[in-house]
Amino acid sequence: MAGFATVSGLARGRMSARTRQTFMVVLSVAFLFVLHGACAVYVLVLVMGAYGLARHLAGAPGAPYGLAAVWVYCCGSLFLARLWEGLPFASISPALAFLDAHRGMLRWHIHYNLMILRLISFASDLAWARGARRATPGGRGPVHTAPPAVAAVRSHSAGGAEGLQDGSSSRGPVEGVDGGGEKGGGSSSSAAVLAGATGLDQEIKARVEEPLPLSQYSLAGLLEYCLYPPLYIAGPIITFNCFSSQRAPGGAMRQLGGRQLLVYAARATLVLLCLEAVTHALPYNAIARDRALDKLAARWAADPAGAAAAGLPRPRPLHYAITGYWVLVFMWLKFTFIWRFFRLAALADGVAPPENMTRCVCDNYDVEGFWRSWHASYNRWLVRYMYVPLGGARWRAANVWAIFTFVALWHDLEWRLLGWAWMMAAAIAPEMAVKALGRSRLLRQWHGTAAFRHAAAAAAAINILLLMTANLVGFVTGLDGIGPLAKQVLAQPRFLAVVLLALFSAAQLMFWKRECEAAGRERVVAAAAAGTAGAGTQAGKASGRP
Repeated sequence: MAGFATVSGLARGRMSARTRQTFMVVLSVAFLFVLHGACAVYVLVLVMGAYGLARHLAGAPGAPYGLAAVWVYCCGSLFLARLWEGLPFASISPALAFLDAHRGMLRWHIHYNLMILRLISFASDLAWARGARRATPGGRGPVHTAPPAVAAVRSHSAGGAEGLQDGSSSRGPVEGVDGGGEKGGGSSSSAAVLAGATGLDQEIKARVEEPLPLSQYSLAGLLEYCLYPPLYIAGPIITFNCFSSQRAPGGAMRQLGGRQLLVYAARATLVLLCLEAVTHALPYNAIARDRALDKLAARWAADPAGAAAAGLPRPRPLHYAITGYWVLVFMWLKFTFIWRFFRLAALADGVAPPENMTRCVCDNYDVEGFWRSWHASYNRWLVRYMYVPLGGARWRAANVWAIFTFVALWHDLEWRLLGWAWMMAAAIAPEMAVKALGRSRLLRQWHGTAAFRHAAAAAAAINILLLMTANLVGFVTGLDGIGPLAKQVLAQPRFLAVVLLALFSAAQLMFWKRECEAAGRERVVAAAAAGTAGAGTQAGKASGRP
């Protein structure tokens, strides 16, 4: 990745924009053949097929369902690729069987799920750009300039090491339960750090929303976007508009600097060291993967005397709970390092994708916040290309079922993932009801009181327990194992009471942390307002005005 960033930087400084794009496409295609061998042909054919559909149907006059056709093409090809396990060449023709010995280092169909997100992003952004062009007087469409929001962000962006972080969604002390408004910001107490994080995040969001000239929705632009080496393997996910605007001449993010990259790399290295420590000292992920607890439970059920004579431990609810917790911590550390490594490579090349894992896994108490902060870039993709088109907040209780089902099937074709997704979707409805109740006029008079805070913490504790249960289904016990586990937990009410008390205390700590974040955001706003007022005063003096 360091070599790619170096070559890309040299090309950017010595070639024209069109020549550089062609060169980067050739380099990316070569990278694709190194990864997938002869199977890279499948990827290229599917990308070109999606491009043809998008150019002729997405947002085109007389094709009202053109974008839906692209969705069907992408989802259908992903399903078939998984079902046929990458389509061996021998199944096409015996004469091509020799190519199966040259399938590269990585299976192409495993990474194709990320590819369809890019293809849908390209088609949707193209369709909406065409719509914006038709809505513009004269039909001339958007001009490629920095969006006003981008220019405003650049004018007072503070940079700083944390400026590379995507501004994580944050709520007030009890607002996550009572439904308070979403606010951007990080968890640091430094105003400069928070300003830098928010500035970069706002610029990324502005570029996502800003349509590009139709000439940029080209095959070369799509290939450069889809095959971009730093983000191809694992992401983070970036939209076509945001990526293409950053690759345009003069479009690179201005907040990035060498010192910031070094600090970001050091933090990614620290995550890797923590991952290594957890892997070596706490082998709970291996226990979960081998289903060791299920095997022990089956042994005790079949032959209690033999299991006792062999000195085998009897699995208890605490064992399942601890295993599920540390598996989540392991997964958080693993994905955090993976995503930050590839994001660092993109940042070194001048491309700033959104940050994933914007909160620690232990710092979530609702489904909405957990999902938004875990795979944050994917969440933004889902909001832009699924949640809003499906009706947004008006149909939220219904469209979350379609979205979570898509998420489960997008990850893999497994029943345990569908169970995980449907449990998450089912948890949304009561969570929405509790938040609506907290916002109601009936309870508004209790806001800020100790009683309301404790009631919110109790609701958060139950929500955390549901979140842990859903993740146990998805990653530890599976659907078939959750029933016996629930029976064991309910048979030991003292254990359940202790767990809820611990989660209640943890929720109180999370509320306090969000109060600190809110105070930090207020300082940032005050500092920005003071800076703007000072700049206006200086400008007035310079112009001779009183």
